[in-house]
Amino acid sequence: MQMGARFEGCLLGGAVGDALGAPVEFLEYREIIRRFGPAGITAYAPAYGRVGAITDDTQMTLFTAEGLIRRHVRLVTRGIASTEGMVAAAYARWLKTQGGQPPRLEEDDERLGWLYSHADLHNRRGPGETCLAALRAMRSMGDPACNDSKGCGGVMRMAPVGLVFGQRGAAPRETMGLGKSLAALTHGHPTGYIAAGAFAVLIAEIVQGHDLKEALVSSMNVWPTSRRDRRPRRH
Repeated sequence: MQMGARFEGCLLGGAVGDALGAPVEFLEYREIIRRFGPAGITAYAPAYGRVGAITDDTQMTLFTAEGLIRRHVRLVTRGIASTEGMVAAAYARWLKTQGGQPPRLEEDDERLGWLYSHADLHNRRGPGETCLAALRAMRSMGDPACNDSKGCGGVMRMAPVGLVFGQRGAAPRETMGLGKSLAALTHGHPTGYIAAGAFAVLIAEIVQGHDLKEALVSSMNVWPTSRRDRRPRRH
């Protein structure tokens, strides 16, 4: 399978899973079983006024990918680029799609880009308050969040890191480091950003041809064990 097809399949699969789970995201287990039966939800159901709606998780995943692409372009054309800064700017554009006003987004409407131009991404579909608040409060593009959130809002958007670093053949520790630092833009507790780094490693290892069990072992082998290792670092 060509690398482009793997990228497309991963992002599409994530979007499909998000859309499938959207109707039950805020329901307790008993309510899910009552509404959909013992097997739970197994097919699309209406959420946010339609079937198959693009979720906030999918939106942020796409803006993560856009930030990584822009970082690469800037590195090639200008020779220097901050990954955290470029991805934070992408998240600021996402915040703008949600009706927020990013305090440090220095772009006019014409420079907001192709992804921002898609009307379907401007729907507000249960975005996490932690992400919204952290981006509104960001003083400088790329600064880590000043909160103690343990939520999954960093994990759910980190597949593009694994895809890009897997294609590059990056070492698992490098992939883990970037996954942590990008998740820490919005989630300040180690539980929130370390899990995101581990997920990025998992995707990267699969991209490089390892099976799921081998990928899981690699993720666990680079799991931070000291306080120093737990801190996100700039890339």
